[in-house]
Amino acid sequence: MNLSPKALRFLIEALDYRIQAYQEQLDSDSLDEDAASDIGNDAMYLETLQQDLRKTLESQTSKVSTGI
Repeated sequence: MNLSPKALRFLIEALDYRIQAYQEQLDSDSLDEDAASDIGNDAMYLETLQQDLRKTLESQTSKVSTGI
């Protein structure tokens, strides 16, 4: 899928909010061990996706600035 830089920035920002919400849930100590594990795994997965999206965005913006 080829996303525009604007779409990538939007997705990165949305992932920021979801990761923050997961972190708040983990910090609340109101979760049982299984739920905390699931949320922790989901948060790590989202962080990995976010890193990949950031790399893609950086790659796209460097191609634009170099004229490739």
